[in-house]
Amino acid sequence: MSDRRGSLFIEVIVVVVIIVLLAGAYLGLFRRSVGGEDGKSMPKAATDKARGVECANNLNQLRMTIQMKVAEDGQYPAALDPNNSMSRCPVSGKPYTYDPLTGSVRCTTPGHETY
Repeated sequence: MSDRRGSLFIEVIVVVVIIVLLAGAYLGLFRRSVGGEDGKSMPKAATDKARGVECANNLNQLRMTIQMKVAEDGQYPAALDPNNSMSRCPVSGKPYTYDPLTGSVRCTTPGHETY
């Protein structure tokens, strides 16, 4: 009977330690050791990465839309639709810059210039 109590106590302690470690990682308590770059917590770094991917996807979709417009009309559109949710960076909320002479679309958010 005493062996069973001892093993149950150890199991409870292991579960509590696992819960504390997961909560610490989620809340960003281990910023440098878990999150890595810039001292961001793991969820924050993953969210920023996902928004960066969304920004790159938005730019690719806009570029394909512009190419389709050029194929139909033979010219670049005069401007991007400002009401389209894809015409803004999901990270900064800034509108993308568009050059109607060349049809190029760029993001001005730091770190997104190469998208």
